[in-house]
Amino acid sequence: LPGMGSRRIQAHRLRPSTAMSTFLAVTTTLVVVAVWSANLVLDPQGAFVGGTAQRPPAAVHLHGPVQEGGPSLFQQPAVVMQQALGMKGLIGFGMGFGMLAALARRAPSVSRRAAGADIAVKEKTESKPVAYLDNIPRSIIDKKTLDKLLATLPREQWDNPPEDSYLNTLKAYAETYGEGKATKMGWWDFWYLRINQPNEDGMMSMADLEKADASIRQMCKGEIPLYVPGPAGFGTMLGLFDSGAIFKWRGAEPFAGDLVQTPVTDGGFAKQFIDNCAFYREGLKPWQRGLEIGMAHGYFLIGPFVSLGPLRNTPEAATVGLVAGCALIGIVSVGALLLGATIKPTLFDKKGDSPAAGWQEMINWHALGGLGGAGFAHALITVFGA
Repeated sequence: LPGMGSRRIQAHRLRPSTAMSTFLAVTTTLVVVAVWSANLVLDPQGAFVGGTAQRPPAAVHLHGPVQEGGPSLFQQPAVVMQQALGMKGLIGFGMGFGMLAALARRAPSVSRRAAGADIAVKEKTESKPVAYLDNIPRSIIDKKTLDKLLATLPREQWDNPPEDSYLNTLKAYAETYGEGKATKMGWWDFWYLRINQPNEDGMMSMADLEKADASIRQMCKGEIPLYVPGPAGFGTMLGLFDSGAIFKWRGAEPFAGDLVQTPVTDGGFAKQFIDNCAFYREGLKPWQRGLEIGMAHGYFLIGPFVSLGPLRNTPEAATVGLVAGCALIGIVSVGALLLGATIKPTLFDKKGDSPAAGWQEMINWHALGGLGGAGFAHALITVFGA
C-alpha cells in the first residue's frame, strides 16, 4: 500500500538527466557547426577541400610584419589559424572545444544528480513503511484510511503500536495471515475486521487526540471549561460555546458528589439570590416564611389551569383555575405536614419547642398564604381578564 508511487517518483527524477544529456549533445553540435561555418565564410577558397588543391600553410609570424604581404594573426585570426592548422586541425580544434564545453556543462549536472540521488535515497528511507504493512491487502484496509491511521501515532510507535490502536490489530493480522503462513483466514475473522475497520472521516488526527487527552487530564484535576448556550449550528453541534473561563468543580473531597462546585450553586449571584429567598433569609419567623412562600405559589399556580385547562375558552375558566389552584395548595400542604410529622425537621424550631414545631407553623401559614395568593390572582383575572 505505501510506496505505490515509488516508480512514478523515479520516472519523474529521470527526466532532468535525460533533458541535460540532450542539451549537451545539441550544444556540442552547434559549436562544431559554428566553427565550420566561420571557417567557410572567412576563407573563400574553402578550407575543407581535400587533395592537391589545398595550399601549403604559410609561415605565421606572431610579432612583426608578415613576409610577402601575408595577413597577420591580429588582422584575420580565422584565416591565419586555417593556414597554420589545416582542415584536419581545424576540425579537431572544433571537436576539442565542443568536448571541453560539454564537460564544463556536465560537471554541475553530475553534482546536482548526486545530490538528488542522496535526497531520493533519504526520502525513500524515511517514507519506507513498516514491514508488516507490506502484505496487508486493500480488502482489509484501504490506503487513505491507513495513512490517516498512521498519522494518529508517532513514527516511533509504528513497529510496536499500543494495544488500543487499530494498528495493533493490523500487526496481529500480518503476523497470523498472509503469504507463507500456515493459518488461513475464516469468514468470521474477515467479517470482524471489516465491521471494526475505522472510518477515515470519523478518525481523529494526532492534534485532536492530544486535545482530547489534555481535556480529560484537565477534568481529572477538577477543572472544566465553562460553556454557554447559543444557537445550534454556529460552531458547535449542541449549541454550546466555550467562554474561555475555567472553574474548579471538585470540592474538598474529590469523591463526594454533594461537594461538587458549579457556577449556579457556588457563584456569587446565585448565592445572593438563594440567600434572599424566604426559606433561607435571616431574621424571619416561621409564619412569615410560610406566608410569603404560600402567596407566591398560589399567585402563579392558577395561571396554567386558566390558560391551558379544558375550560379555558369558557366564562368559568377563572373560577375553575381558582378551584384547581386551591386544591393543589391543599395537597402540597398536607404532604408537608406529613413530612413534619415523620421526619420532624428542626430547622425553624426555637429553644424549648417540640420537634418540628417551627416547621408545622410555617406549613400552616403556607396554606393560608397560598389560598390568599390564588384568590388575589383570580380577582385580577376576573376584573382585568376580559
